[in-house]
Amino acid sequence: MKILLIQPGRKKETIGFDQMIFCEPLGLEMIAGALKTHNVRILDMRLNGDISKILNSFQPELCGISCSYTIDVSSSLRIAKELKSHSKNLFVVVGGHHPTMVPRDFFKDEIDAIVVGEGEWPMRDLVEAIEKRRDLREIPGIYLKNGEDFIFTGERNLIEDLDTLPVPDYQAIRKYRSSYYMGFQKPLALVETSRGCPFHCNFCSVWIFYKGRCRMKSPERVVFELTQLKEKNILFTDDNFLINIRRIEEFAGLLKKKGLKKHFTIQARSDSIVKNPELIVKLKDVGLRGVFIGFEKICDDALAAIDKNNNVKNNEEALEILRGLGIDVWASFIIDPDYTKEDFERLRNYIIEHRIETPTFSILTPLPGTNLYEEKEKELTTHDYDLFDIAHAVLKTRLPLNEFYQEYANLWNTPYSKYKLILEGLGALLRGHFGLAQLLRMLFSARKLSDPTFYLSHPSLKEI
Repeated sequence: MKILLIQPGRKKETIGFDQMIFCEPLGLEMIAGALKTHNVRILDMRLNGDISKILNSFQPELCGISCSYTIDVSSSLRIAKELKSHSKNLFVVVGGHHPTMVPRDFFKDEIDAIVVGEGEWPMRDLVEAIEKRRDLREIPGIYLKNGEDFIFTGERNLIEDLDTLPVPDYQAIRKYRSSYYMGFQKPLALVETSRGCPFHCNFCSVWIFYKGRCRMKSPERVVFELTQLKEKNILFTDDNFLINIRRIEEFAGLLKKKGLKKHFTIQARSDSIVKNPELIVKLKDVGLRGVFIGFEKICDDALAAIDKNNNVKNNEEALEILRGLGIDVWASFIIDPDYTKEDFERLRNYIIEHRIETPTFSILTPLPGTNLYEEKEKELTTHDYDLFDIAHAVLKTRLPLNEFYQEYANLWNTPYSKYKLILEGLGALLRGHFGLAQLLRMLFSARKLSDPTFYLSHPSLKEI
């Protein structure tokens, strides 16, 4: 069967995060890996928005749309409509994080099926059943159009052994591979080594998506996947890379034994780093260059309010451990809509005092499917998903909106020097990793983050 897998494109009003970190559609590569016996192509509409050209030349029989984020819902539905207008016989499937959490958002005429949860085996079974004209209702884990309604075929068990998964089909995006980056790390490749998180932060739906369970690939499987990649810069996509310390110790030892030279970035909790400083040294020795840490808040009461199950002391100790090893720290902070000017000032001073060089700031957003959404749904000021980009307030702010965005934008000015960005960008340009046009787009996006007019100019705000 000819199958087209689609990554939706950027929106013009996007604030700029996706210009600073631009990653490959790994989820679609995983689906393509599960469909290796078929003719599969991936269209990344962030890089090539001409969907009609590939529809006419490739003539797919089934199209799958990845909708990982809430802000991609409207784009995904527009793509589905375009697919059906091209051919009513096209079988259109949508899957990803948001369709799993809120499938009813896709109970639309232009959608034929919705994959819920992990997509590799449901997509494989769905394609096979369509080819062999079997009853699609026998495939667990999907919603199927049934006249004017949708029916659920029943829960599907999580994949017990992640080592049984096929290797992602990295070649399915070979024409795009050189385009992905994180900051000035380019080219960049993604690798998944585990799924799930044992913690239950109220703003996060990862643990809900994976039904509160954590499963891991073996160190041998992870190293094998790394050997399949030419890229030197690796971002491990695990929400908590240090979830199993013994496994990561084995991974570090195996990587050293193989002599595989990669530079990698991970996501980890500060308490795991503080408890295992020797492991961090080992990881640095085999290529660890950066760590994303969810600091979230600067006081323990605020951390408890979001069910973080961690404390500020751990954040600060982890920062010192990593800084002492020369490892970059990307510290993320959550901005509450009810922040006062004093709250913003306290956060700015904290960042300066602790010399946090690469903080990121997101506005507390009750994303559909999270516990926070259940708590705050009635307080939402909008249900327009285009504003659920964690850079806009969808709950009432204590400050007038223009003052709130002024303070929020000023946070981005606290650590970041435009001159430092320009110097780093020129270095990347000289190394041949970036073209001048792309470098200028990145610098423009960085400037957008610190300009309150860009937040206030979002078209959806005019409707509130």
